[in-house]
Amino acid sequence: MRKILALIGIALLVSGCAPTPYWTLTDDLNHVAKSTSFQMNVPQGWVRTTEPVTWERVDIDGETRTLLLESMGVTKDGVGIHAISVTRRYPDTAFPTIKKKSTAGMLPPEAADLYVSELRKRSGLERLKVLSNKPAKVADKQGFELLMQYKNDDGLRIQILTLGFVDNTGFYTISYRAPYLYFYERDYSSFRSLVGSFRQLPAANDPPPQIPAWAKIFT
Repeated sequence: MRKILALIGIALLVSGCAPTPYWTLTDDLNHVAKSTSFQMNVPQGWVRTTEPVTWERVDIDGETRTLLLESMGVTKDGVGIHAISVTRRYPDTAFPTIKKKSTAGMLPPEAADLYVSELRKRSGLERLKVLSNKPAKVADKQGFELLMQYKNDDGLRIQILTLGFVDNTGFYTISYRAPYLYFYERDYSSFRSLVGSFRQLPAANDPPPQIPAWAKIFT
């Protein structure tokens, strides 16, 4: 693996390519974060991922698989403190660890229940509590709004607010995670503004891309 990483690094140096910064500071000129299938406005002074993450490694029954997705992250003080994540998963791998697909006709309560089950299994949050589960609209789509809470290893209460919806292009979630005390309320309105600015783009209807060959190396 070290040899592979070294070869990748040498290739970048030889080609003269400089790595793209992972995080970008948001200001008046670049407050719109855009992925292939969605975009949203990021609060000024926050940072966001420069480009969307387009694949992930998921452990499914002891086997690591590389799956397609689109995901962008946003934070103000660092993801160790709080984070907003906007993610689109494709229908066939919408809930991979529980081996469930999404469909255009899936009702929001069903999608919400599957999302909670996936989150508990994938993240090891068996004690995750659902405080509320109610209907919501995201970008004019009928969806759900989940309020959840858990305690981390230090006993700190972490609150998660997730809005999501399903259509024929996949399963979309906009999730806000922060300590219940102080941080959650401090940036709650900023999160709501971001949710209100979320829009799907026409490219959401394009066929899914191929997993990059180099990404498969890590599987």
